[in-house]
Amino acid sequence: MLGSTTAVSTLLTTREDVARLFARVAFGASAAELDQWTGRPYVDMVDSLLAVPPPGPLRTQPDDATRNALYAWGGVVDENATPKLDMIQTWWLERMRTTPWPLLERLTLFWHGHWATAYGPFPDAGMMLVQNQLLRDHALGSFRAMANAMNVDSAMLWWLSGQDNRTPHPNENYAREFFELFTLGKDPQVYTEQDVREAARAFTGWGTNIYARTVQFDPTLHDNGVKRILGRTVPNLGAAEHEAITDIALAQPVAPRFLARKLVCAFAYVASGDDPLVAKVADTLRSTDFDLQAAVRAMLLADEFRHPDHAAGRQHVRPPVDVLVSAAKAIGIPLTGSAMPVVIRLLGRLGQQPFKPPNVGGWPMGLRWLTPATLLARYDLAFTLFYARDTTGPGRVLLPPSNDLDAWTARFGMASLDANTARVIREHVDAQDPSLSEEVRQLGVLALLLTSPDWMVV
Repeated sequence: MLGSTTAVSTLLTTREDVARLFARVAFGASAAELDQWTGRPYVDMVDSLLAVPPPGPLRTQPDDATRNALYAWGGVVDENATPKLDMIQTWWLERMRTTPWPLLERLTLFWHGHWATAYGPFPDAGMMLVQNQLLRDHALGSFRAMANAMNVDSAMLWWLSGQDNRTPHPNENYAREFFELFTLGKDPQVYTEQDVREAARAFTGWGTNIYARTVQFDPTLHDNGVKRILGRTVPNLGAAEHEAITDIALAQPVAPRFLARKLVCAFAYVASGDDPLVAKVADTLRSTDFDLQAAVRAMLLADEFRHPDHAAGRQHVRPPVDVLVSAAKAIGIPLTGSAMPVVIRLLGRLGQQPFKPPNVGGWPMGLRWLTPATLLARYDLAFTLFYARDTTGPGRVLLPPSNDLDAWTARFGMASLDANTARVIREHVDAQDPSLSEEVRQLGVLALLLTSPDWMVV
């Protein structure tokens, strides 16, 4: 047994712990999850979110029914047909809402922003689906394996000109972003323009089959000369040469810190300088040969993650897709059907549509999600989801009474409301004309809740 109350209170999970952890990494907690984990060991809650099946049949997507819907062409399933962008966006948003492994899906969204690739026409939606599954398969695996897979991913080859990277005139686009955005960063910049040129030579020879959405290596298009990259000599390794570039990049001392900072900024707070949480995650990446599950676990268990320093601004601003999916989960409506075109357009106004990052640098983080324009879009999103209750199922989804803020708080996965937020909502409800319906009052509560600091910043 533990010998002190302080030790017990430190190790056991509070309701605030549950709300914060799920809001940051699992699209929000349900009321049942708030009750389930409160008072239990915090480490058990973290490990339950990390307990996902290995890549294989359970995690393979799309399943047969989804594949048939996405690839239907004139009523006939055709793997060579091209699904539409809105179809795969709807499919993934609903998968995020319903998945039994929300941390895995939230990480897949993060890695989509890290290896930011956008719908084309090339890469087409079929290629984006293939890449989406690749990211899911590696999201809690080896970053080294993920990088090697992304080097020769069909969507990435199209997105960053890998299709055009061939001897004797290599294209440097992917090599540059591989170092700057995907593995090493520029703080400090340890690679040179010559390293980029030499790495581009090593990446030559890969192309895609746009019909099968597969990749192939053509040795006649590969530069078979010796390369010198970041101080190391790379002989001609043919189709395996891109893996040598990954190994060289990840051997650089800055690589673990660069990736750790990306993880911390995406799930905890925007970190800068010599941040202690970044250091902990980087140390784990370094000691485990870039094991992502170990790194994520270290981050979620760290005191800096569990007990954010509000005074230092160490809080997490939820990205728009997270806000949408969490709200749909809490309300209890599927992200399918006639409302989805409006929902997807609203995600565009909020600044984050799946499969459409703004550029190869991915989406912004932190306070850049909070602007006057996005505030108005969040109000519109609340209205859209509220009225979608009538069109997304056999019966209307019921919401708590407008005057029961405790029920609203639990329904939306929050431990409590800030006193000022609760006051504003109560005053709004009390000020309504008595002739207004309860439904109008509920809509007001929902709109204020989904635009509150309590919901957006965790």
